Amino acid sequence: MLKNVAFTICAKNYLAQAFTLRESYEKRNPNCDFFIFLSDESGDLVDDIITLNNTWIPNWKQMAFKYNVIEFSTSIKPFCFKKLFAEGYSKVMYLDPDIYVTNPLDVVFNYLDEKSIVLTPHYCNIQTEYTGSITEEEILFVGIYNLGFVAISNNVNGNKIINWWMNRLADKCYADKFDALHVDQKWMDFIPAFFPNDVLITHHMGINPAIWNLHERELIIDEKGSYNVANLESKEIFPLLFFHFSGFDPFKPKLINRRHPKYNTDTYPSYIPLFDEYIKGVYKNGYNQYSKMSYSFNSFEDGENILPLHRRLFRATQKEYFNDNPFSAEGKFRTGLKKQRLLTGIKSKGFSTFTNVQKSRKGSFEKVIILTLKTIKFVAGIQYYSSFINFMNDYSKLEKQVFLLKKNDKE
Repeated sequence: MLKNVAFTICAKNYLAQAFTLRESYEKRNPNCDFFIFLSDESGDLVDDIITLNNTWIPNWKQMAFKYNVIEFSTSIKPFCFKKLFAEGYSKVMYLDPDIYVTNPLDVVFNYLDEKSIVLTPHYCNIQTEYTGSITEEEILFVGIYNLGFVAISNNVNGNKIINWWMNRLADKCYADKFDALHVDQKWMDFIPAFFPNDVLITHHMGINPAIWNLHERELIIDEKGSYNVANLESKEIFPLLFFHFSGFDPFKPKLINRRHPKYNTDTYPSYIPLFDEYIKGVYKNGYNQYSKMSYSFNSFEDGENILPLHRRLFRATQKEYFNDNPFSAEGKFRTGLKKQRLLTGIKSKGFSTFTNVQKSRKGSFEKVIILTLKTIKFVAGIQYYSSFINFMNDYSKLEKQVFLLKKNDKE
């Protein structure tokens, strides 16, 4: 078999991060291959990127339609593993595009001499009074293990895992609390139960430190300028192998994670030199250019914007459109949306079709909704109002809106 390999997956707007990851990986692992898989249309981009193809992802267009950008990018992960297995690589590692490698990764590949898969929990130390930045409830939803990193061996059990994972993610890679799904990641909670003797859940604290575990880890720079990570509980020191810049915005370098502004470099000042190094890398690799690029699968082929509602309606009815290209302006699914007036008429590849003026009216719209609910309670009484809320809790799922595609109950 061939030597070890690592890969990442991203849409065009994350290419600067992906190039920075590849650069940092190849610098510290010169004898290992690295590939970037693009979960987007390539256009005129450089040709050293692996693009989508039916030969290794059957029906990828239907997956790209029913999933949003995060769901789709994660859904193809096991397919990428399978492709690299088929090309003869014996040990394959996945790294999220916003990871930065600071040391050789031999230790991780060596783990696969004895185990078929290596996973990292979001954090490692038990705390009676939890101090982490990401709530325990959120961790329970997204999954115990962070799939920004996973390493899998091309052996019997490794292939069993990949084949099972491919099967699940072809249809069940949604971020959906109602269905207890969180993209590709939540599925890995099964693995220690399936392969208790063949999975390594590593507590190496230099592997995959990120916003969700900084409360238990401190960055230390030694006299040689090397990065190390200290376990704040045990005081054990580990070399930093790679840092995961999840949710990091280079335009706002003080924030470690844009979704959790409370936790910034004032809270974790030891990480500032590493962040400064990473920021220089992503800007050098074209962050200003790539971060502004649109996601190709946010619109139909004629430019009409695709709403989250459209994706979930397709999820609920995809068996009816098995051979249909859902992106086609002439396709059966798109024709059905148009017939039932479920299109916006807006041509955009953006993630939101709302203008700033419309966004500013959100508060007023919410007030109208609350007033309407109060009126229903007043007219119907609290007993029927409670039943109504329970009913709406079920029908708030976008997939339940499939009745919008039908003229009447007989269709």
